[in-house]
Amino acid sequence: MSFLNKKRHLILSISLIVVTVAFIWINSALPGSQSGELSGRVRELMARVFELIRMPEAAANFLLEHVRKVAHVTEYAVIGFEWGFLWFGLRRGLQGFWNAFSGVLAVAVCDETIQLLALSRGPQITDVLLDTASGLTAILFVYFIGIVIRCIKE
Repeated sequence: MSFLNKKRHLILSISLIVVTVAFIWINSALPGSQSGELSGRVRELMARVFELIRMPEAAANFLLEHVRKVAHVTEYAVIGFEWGFLWFGLRRGLQGFWNAFSGVLAVAVCDETIQLLALSRGPQITDVLLDTASGLTAILFVYFIGIVIRCIKE
């Protein structure tokens, strides 16, 4: 990758990461009542979508009951893709993978720390584990796809 392409890659990746982290942390800083209202609105939207696509009732109910955990998985899958994209493009191999994983873990720990300061909220170690696992899965997916693409090109 040329210097100019690396610079573009770096700017795009960091911009996406900053936006995603800001979204996650702003939501974590919301008081418990506002966070609950937001989750309720998301739950209603999800219920409409599930109805529209005719999702099986058992699966829909499970996801609706666990809307906050679904949000964690989704947010951290996105941030995992972004960190994986950043480091796969800059430094392949174990060091790049470790950097991406460390980034996801740092965001997850800070996210739960922010909740210490929010009114009627508190951190959960299970959220850190879920967030990190979601991010790790996304990073592994990015690395797998990157390796496949590289093999096809060669």
